[in-house]
Amino acid sequence: MSESAAACKANISPAGRRIRTRFGTLWLVISGVLLATLVALKASWYCRLLMFVPATLSAVGYLQARRNTCIARAAEGTFEHHDLSKTKAPDDEVAASRAVAGGIRRDMVLVGLVGAVIGVATVAIR
Repeated sequence: MSESAAACKANISPAGRRIRTRFGTLWLVISGVLLATLVALKASWYCRLLMFVPATLSAVGYLQARRNTCIARAAEGTFEHHDLSKTKAPDDEVAASRAVAGGIRRDMVLVGLVGAVIGVATVAIR
């Protein structure tokens, strides 16, 4: 773990983490339903690349909740309170949040790619 990630103070509240966890769970369920539908319809491999979208959205919810960092709040330089109101965060915390947000962006794309690969790999299921 990088030094800036270790020094990052959460920029979302417990309520914000719960919202993001529910978002991630919703998109995980949608991913499963989409995959089952694509397999049942015997969709072509390129249609199964659509798995990228729900897998990425699920990952962004879970990663933000797990890392206590919202990528939108990091970009704004704000902290999200329990009532979902926002206030400006100190500059040193903003820099650390932005470093963590960059890792979240990278990892959500990687998870999306894995979702697309799984979708394409299921072409072998007949």
